[in-house]
Amino acid sequence: MPIAKMPRYKEFHHLIRDRLPEEKVSHCIFVAEYAASLSDAAGVDHDDAVTAGMLHDLCRTVPGDDLLKQARHYGLNPSEAALEAPLLLHGPVAAEECRRDLDINSTSVYEAIYWHTTGRPDLDRLGQLLFLADFSEPTRRFPEAAQARALVRNKGFDAALLFVAEKKLVFQKSKAVLDPNLQAFLWWLQKS
Repeated sequence: MPIAKMPRYKEFHHLIRDRLPEEKVSHCIFVAEYAASLSDAAGVDHDDAVTAGMLHDLCRTVPGDDLLKQARHYGLNPSEAALEAPLLLHGPVAAEECRRDLDINSTSVYEAIYWHTTGRPDLDRLGQLLFLADFSEPTRRFPEAAQARALVRNKGFDAALLFVAEKKLVFQKSKAVLDPNLQAFLWWLQKS
């Protein structure tokens, strides 16, 4: 089903167009499209996949200091990694905004948006789907995104998800800050 048929599509589309630059709007729409296309295979509700995909980067362009302020205002406890790299808070703050301001009461959508950057052990299928789709949506230019899409087609969702977690961990290790949730998520996936 086309994502534009999701009941709140127009509302969410207007919201992201008001808040994000065009390249991020495009990314969010492609994440929603890709997640929706995989929703049946992942056992996820189509409309939840579209909602999470469209709104996951709602706070992506908020400056780091403002993300820290908003996180504290919402009662979130930033991790050491988030204190060093506040951009990691764009998912948690967006999840809170979706719940508080957009009346999105689905725990699954909340968790998917909250953890879309790092994942976490026991993340449900919607969260896993958003983690994968955010990394590998069709307009992503890095070769690992194309590899992830090929894995979905040839070996299935779980193989692609594991690949994405591995690649994200390698990338994050090259940065100054390593969020321990990503490492824990990868270990959990490897044991599952």
